[in-house]
Amino acid sequence: MRFCRRRCNRLSTWLLITTVIAAGPTLAQTTEPASEQLQAITIIGKDQTQTGDVIDDEQSVSSSRISREELTRTPSALAEIISRETGVQYQQSGGFGSYARVSIRAASAAQTGVYLDGILLNSGGNPVVDLSTLEILNLGSVDIYRGSTPLQLGHAGIGGAVNLNTLEPGENPETRIRLGLGSYSERGIQASHQSAREALSFVTAVSYRESKNNFSIINNKRTPLNPDDDERQTRQNAQAQRSSMLLQGGYRHSKDSRTSLTLQAATKSMGVPQWRNSANNSASFDTLSTQLQLSHVQDNVKAWNTRHSLYWHVDDSHFKDVLAQIGLGADDRHYDTDTLGAKTYWEYPTSNGVAGLSMDFRSERLNSSDRLDRVADYTASQRQWLTALHYTWFDSSDKWTVTPALRWQHNTLSGNRLKNGDRVSERERASHAGAQFGISFRPVPHTHISMNVGTFYRTPSFGELYGSIGLIDGNDELNPEKGINADIGISWDNDSLSFGSSLFMSDREDLIVTAFDSRGVGRPVNSGKAHVSGIETSVKWTINPHWAISSNLTWQTPKSVDRLSGFYDKFLPGESQLAWFTRVQYSPSLWTFWYEADVQQKRFYDRANVLPAADYTQHSIGLGWLGSEWNTTVSVKNLSDTNVEDFNGFPKPGRHWSLTVTRIL
Repeated sequence: MRFCRRRCNRLSTWLLITTVIAAGPTLAQTTEPASEQLQAITIIGKDQTQTGDVIDDEQSVSSSRISREELTRTPSALAEIISRETGVQYQQSGGFGSYARVSIRAASAAQTGVYLDGILLNSGGNPVVDLSTLEILNLGSVDIYRGSTPLQLGHAGIGGAVNLNTLEPGENPETRIRLGLGSYSERGIQASHQSAREALSFVTAVSYRESKNNFSIINNKRTPLNPDDDERQTRQNAQAQRSSMLLQGGYRHSKDSRTSLTLQAATKSMGVPQWRNSANNSASFDTLSTQLQLSHVQDNVKAWNTRHSLYWHVDDSHFKDVLAQIGLGADDRHYDTDTLGAKTYWEYPTSNGVAGLSMDFRSERLNSSDRLDRVADYTASQRQWLTALHYTWFDSSDKWTVTPALRWQHNTLSGNRLKNGDRVSERERASHAGAQFGISFRPVPHTHISMNVGTFYRTPSFGELYGSIGLIDGNDELNPEKGINADIGISWDNDSLSFGSSLFMSDREDLIVTAFDSRGVGRPVNSGKAHVSGIETSVKWTINPHWAISSNLTWQTPKSVDRLSGFYDKFLPGESQLAWFTRVQYSPSLWTFWYEADVQQKRFYDRANVLPAADYTQHSIGLGWLGSEWNTTVSVKNLSDTNVEDFNGFPKPGRHWSLTVTRIL
């Protein structure tokens, strides 16, 4: 109710303004009766593209796509599914619904852009997108871009980008209802419907899932050198509940004009476990996130094709730890973040290429208030302007593609907070210009060679500068990150076999990492200069109609190279040197059996590398039945029953099972 009272009037005004702006160009050009227009209407399906979408043939960026079939074939969490792609890793703080993030090529989650239909979800208030708040059923596909970011997306991340594509209706209406059960009292219900009629298309999806997360752990009492006091216990205060909703409508005015409106909302309530695993722990963390996006495509505007978007993102969170059981002290803190922005993309096809221009303006505001300590309240705001210009050139034989690009970013940051006992107001401006260059070569059919190089830049977020919540403490002395990425890769594919491999490197200055001490308390710090190099390899082989195997391997050396920091030649915290995922699948008929192995080796919690995380290999098996109207999947994960800790002191579940039944109408 608090959320509705504060924002309903603003939402109504926003909807009215954005609808008029988006429909204006179309209404001005419309002279035909509506009945005549509808005869020429076609609906954009989930496999079609429109202006502003990233076209793989026009890119040299190392990328991969996770289809809707892959997203829904296993009951795994979204972050885990994405991490199976080469170059990607994920970290999760517990079981279902717990905080989950992804990173690419040893860049942190804050340095990896996550987009929803091409609009950046990372913000100054929430630099890391918690993927546990997003529902797989709402997505049609996921695109991963490693190292470089396509200009259609705008912002350039250090590691790359993840673009979440929401559902698009197909030619035939479809309704799905899914029921799920699993270990630790996990259960849920999900439903989605897609339909299209003449000029109109509509998608809706709702879900509710919950789990007690009362899995078994080994509590070492914070005495790792004394195994005699270790005790197996049930995880306390780790329960989670999540609800989500997606509403999307589209209207095609003509063959050159289409408007779509997307509203996605999710709520999550969860307990926050304590490293001592205390039974009387009552800490909680509740979130409400909403994304409202209005997009209008207008092609053939004097030979230009255009896409214009207006968006409003809201993230409200409440961390409550009045007994100071979890973090740095007693907390009853609310974080309210608003992001309001407009993005426009223009492309001009020429005889031998495509010129593109992207502009994005966003205004972000964070209000942090603590009911237990009003003196510590603070506000922060940021206005950001980003302009990107690129040209994609093709030679006459379509073997060569060259993509030079320029970016310019301007930020104005303001803050009002308590510092050294006084209330101070701060204001800072910064601008940065960057460049990106890519070459793609197809010497023979099925073979693709690519090379990319580009610069990057990221300002610290509000939370990294000023925030203090739970086990994370802010640092107002942070400098912006900057550096350069480069890679070269080769891929080959035919009907049954595909292979890809890339060499990559990245030199980074003032890299911001979250370093955890022996108490498990994290603090963002500039780690000085860092160098990351590595190799990625992926193979997918359909041996015959029944057998298939896929394998992704990443080996990297993310190390500090700043002798002044005192951590020279130490691994950057949080990232594994070796990550390997393999899946073997056997499908004799409508049944599918699979085995999966996930290997992570050599990673550390801290900058000094004195707190190593345990290496692990997880094995999982599953069985699925795919019918025309019913789908059933049962899986058992982590057969070795190992409690992996991506975050020091916060283990994930051991062996657990899940069952999902889907009805397709």
